[in-house]
Amino acid sequence: MKIFGVLFISLFFLSCNNTPLVRNEPNNEKITLKDTTLKKKTTIPELEIKHIHEYFTRFVKKRRFNGSIAIAKNGQIVFDTISGFSNVRRRIKLKENSVQQLASITKPVTATVVLQLVEEGKLKLSDTITQFLSELPEHYSRLTIKQLLSHRSGLSQYYYFCDHLMDEREKLIYNDTVLCVMNFHNPDPHFKPGKRYDYCNTNYLLLASIIEAIEKKSYPNVIKERILDKCGMKNSFVFNCKEDSVPSNLVYGHTKWNKLFEFDYLDGIVGDKGLFSNAKEMLLFDNKLNNGSLLNDSTINLAFTPHNKIKHGKSYGLGWRIRHHKKLGKIIYHTGWWHGNRNIYIKIPKNDYTIVILSNALRGSQYNMNDILEHFTYDEYDNKRENQVALFDHL
Repeated sequence: MKIFGVLFISLFFLSCNNTPLVRNEPNNEKITLKDTTLKKKTTIPELEIKHIHEYFTRFVKKRRFNGSIAIAKNGQIVFDTISGFSNVRRRIKLKENSVQQLASITKPVTATVVLQLVEEGKLKLSDTITQFLSELPEHYSRLTIKQLLSHRSGLSQYYYFCDHLMDEREKLIYNDTVLCVMNFHNPDPHFKPGKRYDYCNTNYLLLASIIEAIEKKSYPNVIKERILDKCGMKNSFVFNCKEDSVPSNLVYGHTKWNKLFEFDYLDGIVGDKGLFSNAKEMLLFDNKLNNGSLLNDSTINLAFTPHNKIKHGKSYGLGWRIRHHKKLGKIIYHTGWWHGNRNIYIKIPKNDYTIVILSNALRGSQYNMNDILEHFTYDEYDNKRENQVALFDHL
């Protein structure tokens, strides 16, 4: 009986994994550094922008930062830099349209689409996931959409049980593959649904599959129509590994030895990751989110509210990490690490700043979030004081 089970699993994966990994190499080019500070409006004091510009210029140079950084206040871009290479060893520069794997910063985008479907009445946060993914085992009928969004499902990480079950990892697997594994093998959960918080990528894989079940379209196409096209993110995409070739503007992450990461068998899975973009285009998403074009204010407030117990000043909402800063108050953010890409997307509601830092190289991408936030603690008093000092120095 055990032998039959092993043979069944082997045949099952052979049927699910039939797509080879494909990669295109870009042409060799020289390095360039793009660094732009846009014209400032009177609503943002000159010295405030100067301070941010000087800090992030040092940030880039000191670390030999590789990637893109964009910072905006009230929708105005105050700092925008593209620095380094798409291929460090071959000295191929990053371009204006270069995009990289956002990794878990894909989760806020997935959550935004799920919440749009809630607003449209196509699902409820209290719905169980088997209402949409009926092939899953009985255990999953106790899981709700809200528990997936807030990481309270108790499920185990898909890459752990896939690594355990799969001997052949030469070909890509997809969300449907993992659903088949969950249906056949029924991996044990860590704990009962709703008991506590446990960050788990399986939650957002399932949410992507639920989106597909409701919309009757692929997740990449739904994201394109509902988010990317609406926000004007012309260079961004969810990479569809079922396509024949890699887009020419896609850049790979680097190891700490500056060797390119290759795609592996998990790169066909989306929802928890899979969105490729750059810092400036993520500001387009942020602007639409802020002005109510993507979600109603009440829904956004719900997403930005802690749905888990706050520990060490941190929690998780619906698709967003949340923490408290002693000077800036609530910080809404998300990080993303995958295959040599290290990213962070920060929103500071108190002073309407958004910071997007995307690096496609492990070397030079180490930084302290608290240190970054300290450079955004400007208030009206600080600006008045600095203006007075500047006037005195001028006299």
